[in-house]
Amino acid sequence: MNSAITRLADDLSGAESVHDFHAALRRALGWYDQLNQTRVEQSSIQLVCRAGCSLCCWLRVDATAPEIFLIADTLRAELSPEALQPLQQRLAAHAQTVGRMTVLEHATRNVACPLSRDGWCSVYEVRPHTCRRHHSQDLAACQFTHDHPEDLEFPGAHHRELFEELTEAMGMHAAVYEYFGYDATVYELGSALEEALADPACWLRWRGKKKAFRRASVTPSG
Repeated sequence: MNSAITRLADDLSGAESVHDFHAALRRALGWYDQLNQTRVEQSSIQLVCRAGCSLCCWLRVDATAPEIFLIADTLRAELSPEALQPLQQRLAAHAQTVGRMTVLEHATRNVACPLSRDGWCSVYEVRPHTCRRHHSQDLAACQFTHDHPEDLEFPGAHHRELFEELTEAMGMHAAVYEYFGYDATVYELGSALEEALADPACWLRWRGKKKAFRRASVTPSG
């Protein structure tokens, strides 16, 4: 883990362009995926997660500014302006819905991710750490959580040790950005992505080591 953190720090110390920052994050995400896969294989963890299952795509998704900018720029590169417009409309509606909720209210209600289309993640290759960390050993538990989002006491379907290790690694990645003075606020993905696509000044603020998003829902630290 230390070598991956050192590599991310080295990448960020020399980053100048948007491409440099995105390349650094992509490498960090690739290492994160490899850590996940290695631990699953070493511990013979049996996961029920399968392509096309979208039960977890109704949960609140937290993301950091660099993750959100990577998704925004990927969408701009892959979609025409005509194809991007309906997504921006969905994001705007999502941001309005989330903006009327507290974090607890959002966590106890099913709110569909605006990036999920017909049960598939439209940005799967650049999804944030929190989505990569999520996993399940019990499909019935996922269904219960989806059907009863207000029940926060129901036991999760995570493999505890794997979830804890991935959470630690995710925190270490975020700490590297914070060390270099970049905004380490945890934002709600959809509302922050709407702002990132609508306002180029968000990137300039983040690059200037200021808070990136002004309207997005924020998840309190701790």
